[in-house]
Amino acid sequence: MEWRFKHGATEMSQITHSHTSDALLATFAAWQGDTRGVRVAQAPGRVNVIGEHTDYNDGFVLPMTLDKAVYAAARLGVGSRHRIRSVEFDQSLTFEVGTMPRTGRGHWASYAGGMLLEMQVGAAVDLLITGHVPQGAGLSSSAALEMAIGLVLSTVLGMEVDPITMARTGQRVEHQYAGVTCGLMDQMVSRLGKSNHALLLDCRSLGYTHVPLQDAAVKIVVINSNVRRALASSKYNERRSECIQGLACLQQWNPRLRALRDVTLDLLGEFGSVMDPVLHSRARHVVEENARVHAAVAALRAGDWPQLGVLLAASHESLRRLYEVSCAELDFLVEVALAAPGVYGARMMGGGFGGCTISIVEPNRAEELTKAVQASYQRRFDRETTAWILEEGLEAAILV
Repeated sequence: MEWRFKHGATEMSQITHSHTSDALLATFAAWQGDTRGVRVAQAPGRVNVIGEHTDYNDGFVLPMTLDKAVYAAARLGVGSRHRIRSVEFDQSLTFEVGTMPRTGRGHWASYAGGMLLEMQVGAAVDLLITGHVPQGAGLSSSAALEMAIGLVLSTVLGMEVDPITMARTGQRVEHQYAGVTCGLMDQMVSRLGKSNHALLLDCRSLGYTHVPLQDAAVKIVVINSNVRRALASSKYNERRSECIQGLACLQQWNPRLRALRDVTLDLLGEFGSVMDPVLHSRARHVVEENARVHAAVAALRAGDWPQLGVLLAASHESLRRLYEVSCAELDFLVEVALAAPGVYGARMMGGGFGGCTISIVEPNRAEELTKAVQASYQRRFDRETTAWILEEGLEAAILV
């Protein structure tokens, strides 16, 4: 399922980004009668090159922005009630300022209502949202939604909100209104990501560096298994709890440890035999994945695509075996990709239990890869994949 633009009865899912504002303003006018005072913002989804399940352990991640985004149009309303609408879900809701819409946790309106509450918006707002970041695919559609709403609200209200504060606001919305105890990576890259760059993020200090990722020698291919993830009801929160338990075990021998980011392989080796095997495996993944992030940055800067491919494959194996967040469909997609000609590396991406894979491939082999994987996947699982070759990533921005 995707966020899609619609104008009247005509879907506009293939619309170019340069025409996005006009399409959304036309939709807003059809909804509210005019577009006086309306501002429009975009915030992209993300793909994560490497660094999975490290963010909530104070670790390191290396995401980049997607060439797909969520869009929000807003203006000050009248009276004491917010009016919000999702184009894709074809749903409109009204609710009193200072309250939440009467929807369940994780409903699209809970993200919008959560941002309105957390940003302490005390005036009525008319808010229209849409976009084309696939949902439930591990591409951070919810973070893109939060950042698009945050950016357009701050503009409409004349608020000065620095990007990190806005990212933290989106994270609180995830925790409190969606029930997902996520880290901060998704919101940070959606708000701060730069086109043609990966974002090396230290999830403890929130220091970040834009690492160039533009090379005619490679293409990045994303393949959606179309196995829908539901993080709040999956084992995502369970994994986070296991990391906390594993850290508590290790703190018995080293009380100075603040997070699994501080753990070394030597420490794990020394005390692994007296740890619960599951907790030991979770901790080992985090420690080794952090090291892979730094190695990946070095490979990017050197243009060493074979080495980056090795790291991606190792990440997938760790997520499959140590962290146990893969599934048969993701394993199959990675296996087929790694066997295809011209592919440097591939891995599952995102929280797990479904969603997408990412592959680094020679440009002249990218189309061939998508066709081969789609055909093999259809035969094996009797299910279609959605695959695309990434173009230039978007950046969070005010469009109007």
